[in-house]
Amino acid sequence: MARETDFFVLYKILGLNANCNLDDFKRAYRRRVAVLHPDRRTNSQNSAVSAERLQQLMALYTTAMEFHREHGRLPGAARMRQPHLGNAIPASQRIPIGTSRPQSRQWLFLLAAAVAVWMLRPTSPPGPTTAPTTHAQADGYPDQSQSLPVPLLTRGMDSTSVRAREGAPDSISPGERWEYGSSWIRFDNGKVTDWYSSPLHPLNATTAHRLRTPD
Repeated sequence: MARETDFFVLYKILGLNANCNLDDFKRAYRRRVAVLHPDRRTNSQNSAVSAERLQQLMALYTTAMEFHREHGRLPGAARMRQPHLGNAIPASQRIPIGTSRPQSRQWLFLLAAAVAVWMLRPTSPPGPTTAPTTHAQADGYPDQSQSLPVPLLTRGMDSTSVRAREGAPDSISPGERWEYGSSWIRFDNGKVTDWYSSPLHPLNATTAHRLRTPD
């Protein structure tokens, strides 16, 4: 895990503080990744520096998100105090350890009766099985739980198939580019032309790298 002071560098890069909202933290990270992406650098020296900074930013972001999943807060954020519940229940209503409520025996009896009825129910031979039918979801996209597998992301795939495979994008940039975290997919006339699959937000693509094939 990175040193505690490294997270101050992360917050400085993103222009935030440790007590920021998680959604704001993610949005600031995506904006910074877009700025540092090597595709936006024409000078080879600046591109190398940006790639190094981008790698550092991605490593710190990954560590911060692991910390949040484990502790429920971002690194350096103030801990939330837990309410003291020692006197929440009046002493007259507390049940001593080792005793049970009278109703618990009734519930056990009802449960045993239900199991007995279920075991004694008449059984019937299984009927003919039918092939599952394919249904469409309310939003017009195929139901992936009952339809055929959606193919992996490939050049020339339409936007409907992309949405069925990748889901709705986080945002859509000018020029028909769909953003998925630090990954993106570019369209031309509704067809996929190229993409970039980030290690932090990988796409379901045939390759993890951006395509550069001639038209």
